[in-house]
Amino acid sequence: MNIEKMFTTIDTHVAGEAFRIVIHSPIDLKESDIKLNDAILHDHFQRERDFLLNEPRGHRGMNGCIVLPSKVADYGLLFFNHTSSGTFNYGALVASVTALLETGNIAKKENEAYTIETVHGIYRVKVKQENQEVTSVSFEAEACQVIEKTPEFTLMQVDASRNYAIFSLPEIVEKISLDYLSDIQKWGKEVSEKLKGEAIPFEGIVMVDASGLSANTVRSVTFEKDGTILRSPGADSTLAIFGAFLSIDHVLEQLTNYSIFDSELTAQFVPRSKHLMSMETEGFVTGMHQFIYDHTDPLQEGFLLK
Repeated sequence: MNIEKMFTTIDTHVAGEAFRIVIHSPIDLKESDIKLNDAILHDHFQRERDFLLNEPRGHRGMNGCIVLPSKVADYGLLFFNHTSSGTFNYGALVASVTALLETGNIAKKENEAYTIETVHGIYRVKVKQENQEVTSVSFEAEACQVIEKTPEFTLMQVDASRNYAIFSLPEIVEKISLDYLSDIQKWGKEVSEKLKGEAIPFEGIVMVDASGLSANTVRSVTFEKDGTILRSPGADSTLAIFGAFLSIDHVLEQLTNYSIFDSELTAQFVPRSKHLMSMETEGFVTGMHQFIYDHTDPLQEGFLLK
């Protein structure tokens, strides 16, 4: 074995969505501006990103986060994934602050409020802890905007930057259940290709089933740009569905969104506010790892199973 590079990570998940938090690596990001560091990460470290995300170390659902020092927040956070399109993820805020607190990589604060610098600005999260374990993390987001309504879908925009096409349950799918996974996957692939062909800008496609559930509750499946199913209800997706429903029912105060795997997220209006939404959830540390890059390994960048 010839050790060329070593990476130290903390693996986590939030409502089923996996995050690999990189706390030490040979990825050299020393600029004072986080946007410059983000550009360097995506322009020069493709091999390292593939190494961390792909099998046998990762999988298609893995998201990457790199923790950086920050002069304006408790820490900085950069994002990378398989599509190279994502520059922000609310779940990563929850995952990273959970991982860093539970492993002692940042100090506990009396006010339980932590700030995280990203390329989209500084985000504030509120943390609850019991016996050195993070039991919940909450954050706020601006209400979503309706970009377009068509007979087929409503295009919602999250944070004035990420578009999600919200579809009602199609006829081909009886209900959102693992029993109908094949039909769900087929629909997602077909719709993804259709929207791309029509040059509609989207970060994700969301199939929503509001039937057979209690009030203010839905079940959904989110598809990424390539038609891959997201492994959680998705913070963005939940906010986007809430916004789409609000465009019809203006008195809706909160919405709970279940995934096909039964994980859940709830969005609600911040009290005394009609333009801020909040979400509270929990992250779980699943492992701490050191990955070794051996340049003699014939599968050094890993691979993805199709």
